[in-house]
Amino acid sequence: MKNIIKKITPAFMAASIFVNKAFAQGSSGLFSNPQSGPPPTAAAQGTLGQNISTIINYFLGFLGLIAVAFLIYAGVLMVTAGGAEEQVTKARKIIMYAVVGIVIILLSYTIVTFVSSALG
Repeated sequence: MKNIIKKITPAFMAASIFVNKAFAQGSSGLFSNPQSGPPPTAAAQGTLGQNISTIINYFLGFLGLIAVAFLIYAGVLMVTAGGAEEQVTKARKIIMYAVVGIVIILLSYTIVTFVSSALG
């Protein structure tokens, strides 16, 4: 499992970095030249606080994805246990830790959202 996570993590990190640029194209055509428009202003790029909260939200989403992957792994482990008590116990532990992780991720998302709205 650790090998899989080590192989997948760089791909998800690269995707999370470039996904914002892909959605930033807006209504421009597929083959239009982005260099022909006016240069972006500081207001179009967002403030430092908005950029930091965006990065934190991407990171929390990535952690949530990992937690759901662990839930799926534990479910498969439990289904394929075949009556082996130690495997079922291991799967229950993984499920418990994954659910606790999801709760922590949701609470931290709430805190980030509250702080960023409070600070403006």
